[in-house]
Amino acid sequence: MPLAVASLTATALTADRADGDAVHRVRTVLVDPVSGALTVDEHVRVRCSTPTGWALLGDVLIAPGTGARWAARLAGSCPGALVVAVHSGGRCWLRPAAGRESVLGPGPGSGSGSGEAAAAAAGPVVVFEAIGTGRARGTWDRLASLAHSCLVAGVPGTELGAALAALEPAVGSPPPGRAGAGTRSAYRPEASPSSRSSRSSRSRSASAPVEPDRPAEA
Repeated sequence: MPLAVASLTATALTADRADGDAVHRVRTVLVDPVSGALTVDEHVRVRCSTPTGWALLGDVLIAPGTGARWAARLAGSCPGALVVAVHSGGRCWLRPAAGRESVLGPGPGSGSGSGEAAAAAAGPVVVFEAIGTGRARGTWDRLASLAHSCLVAGVPGTELGAALAALEPAVGSPPPGRAGAGTRSAYRPEASPSSRSSRSSRSRSASAPVEPDRPAEA
């Protein structure tokens, strides 16, 4: 499903701290260039050094770290987050959680086992490298928020890497063999599905054009 970014704005909820921690309310508008359908997503993005405080309430978590196992560990500490990203220098490991059902709730006709099915649908860790020069931190913040919005729009976790690469030209995938330890991980969340489904992201879809917000990067 081709998507484009109509707008992405971030509003600070806390002041940036010396340790780099920060909390933002992010609003994105994605548009399907073919149908013109819009997906508006609002979520709380938390940049954290430890999985405490605001991190427990975040929809998107970003932290310093290396490898898929580090991302899985952070996700296990904060099972309510739909997207977790860890980064080191110009490389980022991004991990989606259970996917659309955990965001919007079970679909029509879902049985009692739908939570378990959603947990089992977690996509693999996707590895990105920053392209060109400049500060990569802002790129990873934006990328993680776009990942959340793509999942809300219905992009499967297994297709998230390609969708993000199309939306964010400042990143690319490292060549085979250079992704780093743990990037082939097929880790599945062990936290109870109910802890994810109890938190709902705010999203809505429309087909009429909107006036794009003024883009801003956090």
